Amino acid sequence: MTEEFMAGEPIRPSVRESGAGMLWYPLAEAVSPLMKTQGKYANRYPVGAIVHYTAGHDQSEDDARGTLSWGRQQGYCFFVIGPTGKIYQSFPLDEWGYHAGESHWPGLGSGVSSKLVGIEVCSAGLLDAKRKSWFGKTYPAEQTREVKEADYGCPSGIYKAYTDAQEEALIRLLLWLKSNKPNVFDNRYVLGHHEVSGKQGIGYWRKQDPGGALSMSMQALRKRLDAGG
Repeated sequence: MTEEFMAGEPIRPSVRESGAGMLWYPLAEAVSPLMKTQGKYANRYPVGAIVHYTAGHDQSEDDARGTLSWGRQQGYCFFVIGPTGKIYQSFPLDEWGYHAGESHWPGLGSGVSSKLVGIEVCSAGLLDAKRKSWFGKTYPAEQTREVKEADYGCPSGIYKAYTDAQEEALIRLLLWLKSNKPNVFDNRYVLGHHEVSGKQGIGYWRKQDPGGALSMSMQALRKRLDAGG
């Protein structure tokens, strides 16, 4: 299936229009065909976001476009941030789609996909002790980050770090999501997939993302967003 990038001012309004409740992020590439959605958010807008990593190839923007195609085929719905920090959007922000799976958070209940928008950041994710990904690529030490559960609230281990451009793009998008509809979007509900998937049993998470791919814990990210970035 061929990806097509939509153009025109109705899709890409000025970023200065923040606060108007826009349905498309002005700095994103708008991609068609659209991802599958399941209905309207209760407030016609997400109350927060889930930060993910793709756990896949992360060397080029083709890998980001591949994530979009894969997600569409699987019936998922999310933003994608490529390795250069380019953001892709393939759904309007008043409609929700699956991305978090089995999940729960205080104040939101279960099935948080219907309340929070997903943001997938291209990253190989959790690596083995030799910095090798599940698909066989070994990353240089300077592209990885080792974290401990006590500091990050996620599984201890070595992660493929988000690039600086990716992290800057992620924070910019989250700040815009808040400013675009400040009475709905709540920084308290900017969560990691490893947070909402929960720790099950002793030392086991169903999901590990974003974990140490992010340069700070999710708690620290929420504080940074509250401070304006």
